[in-house]
Amino acid sequence: MINVQVIPATKEHIEELLPNVRQADLQEFKAICGWDARRVMETGLRTSTFSVAGLVDGKVVTIFGVAPKSMIGGAGIPWLVASDELEKYQFAFLRRCRNGVNAMLSVYPYLENYVDERNHVAKSWLHWLGFTLDKPAPYGIEGREFHRFFMEKK
Repeated sequence: MINVQVIPATKEHIEELLPNVRQADLQEFKAICGWDARRVMETGLRTSTFSVAGLVDGKVVTIFGVAPKSMIGGAGIPWLVASDELEKYQFAFLRRCRNGVNAMLSVYPYLENYVDERNHVAKSWLHWLGFTLDKPAPYGIEGREFHRFFMEKK
């Protein structure tokens, strides 16, 4: 039986995940803003209302959270960085992610972000979690195709 935990994220979790970040995530960061994984996760940890690390048998396989879109308004920006290991344990995490999305919606009644058209695993997760994905359109510094995804509290 695997031991799955979702706990508050720390800088140590970032250090553990850094060498294992999925290639699709690295491509997405580069295409949107040109940042590396360290900068994305450190900024996420610093600016988020909450951020958590997902562990399997004590090993970090994902870090995710939600940051305010602006100083005013009720919109949040959900984000997730993962290793390829997350796919092995996706069903255990998907159940917990729904709780995470509900927690995000309790703080921000509207969630929105963008996902790279090439990031098929992330798009599948977002669909399963109940997000709506717009048709792809050019976005980010590279002008690649991205889907805006969003969810509103019911």
